Amino acid sequence: MITATQMKLAEKHFATTNELWSAVEKFCVWLDQSEGLSYDPYDVFGTRYGRWARRLYYRKHPLGVITTAPVILMEVVCPGLRALLVNKDRFPTADAQLSLAFLNLYEACQEQPNGNMSGHASEDRSPLSWLIKAKDLANDLLKQSVPGYSGFCWGYPFDWQHVNGLMLKGTPHITATPYCYEVFTRLFDLTGEKHYLEMAHSIAGFVFDDLKDTPTGNNAAASSYTPHDHSKVINASAYRAFVLFDAAQRFQEETYRAKAQKNLQFILQTQRPDGSWLYAIDSPPEAFIDHFHTCFVLKNLHKINCHLQSDEVKRAVQNGYEYYRKALFDGEDNPKTYAVAPRVEIVRLEMYNVAEAITLGILLRNDIPEAFALAKRLATRLITQYQLPSGHWVTRIYRGGIRHTVPFLRWPQSQLFLAVTNLLLALEQSERMANYNSNREDRYPIGAPCATSPVGRRPSQNELNKQSCK
Repeated sequence: MITATQMKLAEKHFATTNELWSAVEKFCVWLDQSEGLSYDPYDVFGTRYGRWARRLYYRKHPLGVITTAPVILMEVVCPGLRALLVNKDRFPTADAQLSLAFLNLYEACQEQPNGNMSGHASEDRSPLSWLIKAKDLANDLLKQSVPGYSGFCWGYPFDWQHVNGLMLKGTPHITATPYCYEVFTRLFDLTGEKHYLEMAHSIAGFVFDDLKDTPTGNNAAASSYTPHDHSKVINASAYRAFVLFDAAQRFQEETYRAKAQKNLQFILQTQRPDGSWLYAIDSPPEAFIDHFHTCFVLKNLHKINCHLQSDEVKRAVQNGYEYYRKALFDGEDNPKTYAVAPRVEIVRLEMYNVAEAITLGILLRNDIPEAFALAKRLATRLITQYQLPSGHWVTRIYRGGIRHTVPFLRWPQSQLFLAVTNLLLALEQSERMANYNSNREDRYPIGAPCATSPVGRRPSQNELNKQSCK
């Protein structure tokens, strides 16, 4: 157990790129052994008993607490018992985020002389190997796509009983599909292989055609979560608006932009005076403010504004981040799950929140420097205190210090890995810029042609802008 004194000493410096590469290598060893299969924090609740128990709980039935208690107790005391009830599975959201992380590593290698990984290069971890891993996962995603819709789309491989009903296994939804969209657009951006762009266009077709719009105000509409509901979940509209704004620019589809604009207005109009967003509107059971869903809204607004360059959107992000920083962290800068807990909380630190906080801080680094400093601080804690000898990270910590160490790829291992590689790439690019500036006169005498190697040339402003939007 790490003491408070050791924690303070560890945080006197931020994690270096060498330390981040070492954490990446440890995680990849575990990931290779897992073969991309894992359990999930909600798989037991997807069984017949679990669905029944949650349905009673959400209906406020007197037996609701009693029937859900055994599952919660199992999760705290012995989460490995789920092996008797469910099987491991693949999760599209996890595969997409792992693919994006491998693309980060591929790009990070391009930032270094000869593609070396700060001393961690090996034959099976060459720059090309990261790209191959990303492509393999992209191919796997196509096999997991749900058929019968206007384009490629993805959902959960289990039934999900939520407060408003049952989402059946294989129902595509807007919080999984955008990560897959980013995989294919980024593969195209990095390789120029047009079939990836065609796949992204297909995904945009699903996002545009199959999700419903519910008018909510002046030129505003909420996106549905799935093709089968009329919910008003704010982060769902944020994900959809991001995909449609990006697709409108890539494919010159003005109809995409028109729908995206209405979803964006819904988000802006539902921001509360203090800068916060509820999880959903017009749904009392979902009128809460939590950590990672707030991150989803903020990071998608930031990505949207990379296209729009809107002062209104920028103010919404700044006001939202100010509230987020004040209300969703404790006195030691650990993420809190809720601004105001809707029930008794037994989790002290949810690592999914940590992952999203790191990624958000990296995205906002050019606009809110303090966010980047927080991201580096959290990432340093992550790799020094919460990475286990096997290579994966702690899943969560309960009150009383009980550590949940069964690794779930969908929650939060893939998000943590993506967050670490997001930071690694940002730091590698920053070092490249610093090296360019410090060695400019030696490398490029006046009148000499510019070098073309990734390390030798100055990153263009367009490259820097694109990286801050990933």
